[in-house]
Amino acid sequence: YYSEMAQYRHALGYVPQDDIIHHEMPLRLTLKYAARLRLPRDTPPEAIESAVSEALDQLGLTPRADLRVGALSGGQRKRASIGIELLTRPRIFFLDEPTSGLDPSTDRQMMHLLRSIADDGRAVVLTTHATANVELCDKIVVLARDGYLAFVGSPQEALRYFDVSSFDEIYDRLSDELTPEAW
Repeated sequence: YYSEMAQYRHALGYVPQDDIIHHEMPLRLTLKYAARLRLPRDTPPEAIESAVSEALDQLGLTPRADLRVGALSGGQRKRASIGIELLTRPRIFFLDEPTSGLDPSTDRQMMHLLRSIADDGRAVVLTTHATANVELCDKIVVLARDGYLAFVGSPQEALRYFDVSSFDEIYDRLSDELTPEAW
């Protein structure tokens, strides 16, 4: 990775659990500065404007583009953090708890957004404890305590494997039954 960092700079995107986005500037300007820092130096100003507008549209934040980032809701700030990564159109997108702290409606919207990014031909890898919208994923990995691998497969296969009717019940099975090693 480090010897070929320039190759990976645009191929990989990462959004941490905590938003690391400047809260004092308007959203459009924040994205514009991020684009100037992240896109190749010779990117023309029109291409930067286009990338910013495309990210705002994809995130549904165009009506909020001139608001100060700190005035956005938690879900909008999370989408803004995702927008910074979308500027480079990464092929593989890693997100740490992208729906953490969001209300159920915003959680669903965020997961649908990530699904649309995946449907656009990009790999989306995320960690989550929120299971309400897991069925939008192609594959899931379930870890038991101490990082033991308990399952890999489709959401429906997971329900069958753990013999449960909801994803939340998987947590019960993992904590109440077999040891992490046995799973």
